Amino acid sequence: MSIETNRLLIRNYSHDDYADFFSLFTDEIVMKFVDEGVYSVEKAERMWNKLFEEFYAKGLKTIFGVFTKEDFRHIGHASIRPRPTQKDEWEIVYILRNTEWNKGYATEIATALVEFGFKTLGLNAVFATFDDDNLASIKVLEKSGFKFKKYEFDEQGRYSLYSTELVKN
Repeated sequence: MSIETNRLLIRNYSHDDYADFFSLFTDEIVMKFVDEGVYSVEKAERMWNKLFEEFYAKGLKTIFGVFTKEDFRHIGHASIRPRPTQKDEWEIVYILRNTEWNKGYATEIATALVEFGFKTLGLNAVFATFDDDNLASIKVLEKSGFKFKKYEFDEQGRYSLYSTELVKN
């Protein structure tokens, strides 16, 4: 499964993408605002295996590597899938290598995932969660049509829930 934008190919991972996946998820700078932070070698390995043995094997093929069309280099990770705490709500996730920040890629990914959610998955709303101090991602969400919905809490503290809804004509 894949999604294309003007500059990006957002596609399912292949086994050849292991080194790219691993280096992204074990990068401290990149993972600062993601979930529980940087992955250990063991956790990255578990997530890679889970991706193929669980998610893809059970039909959840909405977890992607992000590559430039220009030179096919791996620049990040993206997904749209059920929220862990609200299975009927689907959320987007995007993670970019820090060398690719401030190039408009995050907005391009977020917008493409929302469109995919509405058109391909038939969703009426798409969600995103972010740490309150991740100002760059909040700007990306707002540019992509998301609005602040509410604060939620987990074992790591407070975070913001954003959403965007399908506009019906």
